[in-house]
Amino acid sequence: MLFRLLCAFIVVLPANVYGGIMVETIDGRAVEVTSFLMPRAPGDGLPVALRNNGDLSYLTTVLMGTPPQRIQMAPSLSQNQISVASAPEGVNDQSFYNPAASSSFVQSTGQTASLPTTSGASVNGNYAGEICTIQSTLSAASFMYHASVVLTDPAVTNDLYPNGARAVLGYGVDAPQSAPANATLIGSFLPANFTLAQCGIELNHLDDPIPDGILTMGALDTTAFKGDFTSMTVPATPQDRPSWSIPFDSITYLSGGANQTAQGSVASVDLYHSVIQLSTASATSIYNGIAGSRQLADNKWSIPCNSTFPVTLTFAGKPFTIYERDTIQKQPDGSCNGAVVGGAGAVGKIGAPFLRNVYTQFAAAKAANGTVSFSVSFAEKVLRLSAGSSTVKPAPSRTTVGPSATSPTGSAGSSNSSASHVHAAGFLSTFILSSILAAIFL
Repeated sequence: MLFRLLCAFIVVLPANVYGGIMVETIDGRAVEVTSFLMPRAPGDGLPVALRNNGDLSYLTTVLMGTPPQRIQMAPSLSQNQISVASAPEGVNDQSFYNPAASSSFVQSTGQTASLPTTSGASVNGNYAGEICTIQSTLSAASFMYHASVVLTDPAVTNDLYPNGARAVLGYGVDAPQSAPANATLIGSFLPANFTLAQCGIELNHLDDPIPDGILTMGALDTTAFKGDFTSMTVPATPQDRPSWSIPFDSITYLSGGANQTAQGSVASVDLYHSVIQLSTASATSIYNGIAGSRQLADNKWSIPCNSTFPVTLTFAGKPFTIYERDTIQKQPDGSCNGAVVGGAGAVGKIGAPFLRNVYTQFAAAKAANGTVSFSVSFAEKVLRLSAGSSTVKPAPSRTTVGPSATSPTGSAGSSNSSASHVHAAGFLSTFILSSILAAIFL
């Protein structure tokens, strides 16, 4: 894999593999890129802007090709590859990626990929090579790499690509063994020399003072959360289980005015998901206790818009409660649906409705023997009042289901305690590439 560090004072000498990349520093020294993989101070990393798309999805701009084309992508933890939509036949729309306009496009060699859609179906695409650049939202820093992307057929619709998105930016780690090199953004980095690789996700509501979000690659934003993390190790899984799937203990909900608790399961944690998906039996039990609820097609339920519908998910003994601004989704016709849906098989979904209420960390840790373990962690989120200030998000003024989600007691299994103990990730700190930041870090 070839990295290009874009900085007036940093150049990359030719190399074909990660470990062989040499970087020329400001004072003329030539050092291996692994020297950039040491833990940094909190706040490092590459912050990627997440534009709130109606509280249903989050989009970021990625540059593809030469000259660069600005493509709106939906980041996803469960999707393992970058998948790119092809323009429909006869449509001349520059928001779609056009391989014919890129001199760096590499034609597919016939390798195909199968991609899961939001409905649980799958679509196929062909691998191709292209340069992708992810930009920082706070500086001139950027990260460029030669990716193996999946081009899907023009017939593929928003069942894979959310409204407004022309591609999916996959942060999964489980590309099929038959996939070409650099098929996964995160997975491509894991053989590098690191001990702890962290990324953080802050999602906000459309009606928050700051409505968008940030995915910080290679670090945690210590201004976006407070207190202890509750951590869950990603269990060793079959190849067909989505990346970053973790177990949750239980789900608690109101039924006929009383609290009810159902057993949890394994779920895919992903901002790409616009719902919380449980088994149909569990979802049916939840809505049976809501007056006026009505089952729709595709394991969805319509509920009165003024329903009282708090939902609590418990992870590693720590409950996190979400309320009606996330559990009830208003539809274009003025009706309302519940954000909890049915249809889950062995693995459910925990999507943006939940993640808007916590600060999320996803991380990979390498042991002394070289084995890598993955984890997903949640901490109490703070609400940003402006670009330069934040405060602890106040609890809603209604009855809490179960213990308070703001309880100061962390789980016994928490691997990261407080903000003062957070260290920036090693393996992605190479993204901080501007001349000013380079002078600081070297």
